[in-house]
Amino acid sequence: MSEPQDPIEQAAVDAGLSQHEIVRNDIEQARAELAETVDALSDKLDVKARANDKVAEVWEKAAEAKQKAVTAAAHAKQSAPPQVQQALDAAGQKAGPIVHEMSQKAAPHRGKIAAGAAAALLVLLLMRRRHRGES
Repeated sequence: MSEPQDPIEQAAVDAGLSQHEIVRNDIEQARAELAETVDALSDKLDVKARANDKVAEVWEKAAEAKQKAVTAAAHAKQSAPPQVQQALDAAGQKAGPIVHEMSQKAAPHRGKIAAGAAAALLVLLLMRRRHRGES
């Protein structure tokens, strides 16, 4: 049997491990590292999961923006003169049923709308990445 060239292998031999055990340990370590690499690549290439994550992020930001807009509108309405408040109330009463009707019509298509938004976002991200690669 040949003497180990690597200091780690020499330490393993000195510890009483056979050449066979050293090779087996090396193989197990290589498999573990390969599994980690494959998992990382798999996660990176899972476009659907990444798109779903982005969609969830966009929905969350949209909800936050909506809440800020509602709060700002309520504050603006409260600080407006009474005539303006009355006009806003009248406009809200007229627009309310229309908005409700549009929301009801869009409800069955929310999944398609979200998928379209996710696809558009994905295309934008890919275009941005390509543009950065060219510059």
